[in-house]
Formats: sequence, C-alpha cells, structure tokens
Amino acid sequence: MIRLNAFFELKDGVSVEQLTTITNELVEKSLQDEGCKGYGLFQSTTSPQVFMFCESWENDECLQKHSNTPHFTAAVPQIGHLTKDGLKLERFER
Repeated sequence: MIRLNAFFELKDGVSVEQLTTITNELVEKSLQDEGCKGYGLFQSTTSPQVFMFCESWENDECLQKHSNTPHFTAAVPQIGHLTKDGLKLERFER
C-alpha cells in the first residue's frame, strides 16, 4: 500500500471556494480510479490556508495510471497556480 500526502498553502487572496471548485471533481473521480483506497482533501485547523491531499493506493501501477488521468492532469497545474510554493509530496509505504 502506498500513502501520499501532498501539502500546500494557498496564496494570499485565494479563497477556499476557488480551490474547492477544482478539487471537488478531482477527489470524486480519483475515488473511482482503479486501486484507490482513499483520497481526500483536508484543511488545517491551525492554519486555514494550509491543505493536505491524503491518498492511498494499492500499488505503483494504480498510482501511475491515476497520475495520467484527465482529471489529475487538468487539476494539479491549476492547484499549483493557487499555491505559494507548489505542492510538497511525502510518500509512505506499508
């Protein structure tokens, strides 16, 4: 099992609504991808402009397929433009 946590902070002036317009579809469709064990977006309770995608995948093959889906390739660059320093990815395996 693979766990990915992608952290990012919204730029000043970017609203949560701007972000969720992009991320709601990404989360919904990603949950339907083959081998997806979980996929969610979480907002920090201590720093409201900080977010984390938390996703779990059956294996590398499923993760790679997900990374090439239209919903992923369209959303990630859009999210990147809303962040201060892009997404910082941490990968864990069990």
